[in-house]
Amino acid sequence: MNLRQTWNAILRIVKADLNRKNEIDFDLSSRAALERFRKAAKAFDKRVNRSPEAARRELISVGIYTKSGKLSKNYR
Repeated sequence: MNLRQTWNAILRIVKADLNRKNEIDFDLSSRAALERFRKAAKAFDKRVNRSPEAARRELISVGIYTKSGKLSKNYR
């Protein structure tokens, strides 16, 4: 996975996390929106990086890895 794919995957995950919390506005052009994104990214990081299993579950849930632990087709 290259850097662009990694960044896009992270953005997609954080965007989905914001949508789950009904904070759908994802325009990063304002300082307030950027701060909301940073806050959401920090909360996501804290939640996902607490253990390898939590990270693996999140990667599987967003489709980056398959349940068997292999990269999905879009990331090969």
